[in-house]
Amino acid sequence: MKIDFGKVGIISAYFAENTEGLYVTKLLKLFYYLDFISYKTRGASVSNDVYFKFPYGPVPSAIKNSIDLLSKENILGEEFKSQLSPYIKLQKNADGNGNLIVGAGKEYNLRKLSNSEIELVKCIAETFKDTRAKQLSNKTHEEAPWLSTSDFSVIDYELSLELEVESILPAYKSK
Repeated sequence: MKIDFGKVGIISAYFAENTEGLYVTKLLKLFYYLDFISYKTRGASVSNDVYFKFPYGPVPSAIKNSIDLLSKENILGEEFKSQLSPYIKLQKNADGNGNLIVGAGKEYNLRKLSNSEIELVKCIAETFKDTRAKQLSNKTHEEAPWLSTSDFSVIDYELSLELEVESILPAYKSK
């Protein structure tokens, strides 16, 4: 399946606007919950990305690569522009030790998502709006998909069937 970076960008911009302290790690974990809960409840992920088990938690490979390009754009030039550039940018935090994800100023429209995707995105943003990246990373390490996967391997979406959605997102009412 192909990744729709327009959709990923819209969701990223929404998370940037509706959560606190959106570092790269936090964004990647929000996408993990979005995709794996969507797979469990709807039978399909939202981003269609492939997740790997890395030391700080599940990492969506194409989204991570596109975010990495954001930090390299000024060095590599226009031909290597990230597909997420119209939606988000990286901004050094106040102490200069990390990159926050912020909106790039482009208007985004959640209507490009299905109603169930919008509901899930909003619920994830609300549930984790004040959660720090380290807390989210630790939480993903307690989940069956993480525990059942070998280090540096692809995390199978089928493992999402073991997630306890009600304990992750108490306010979410899956259809």
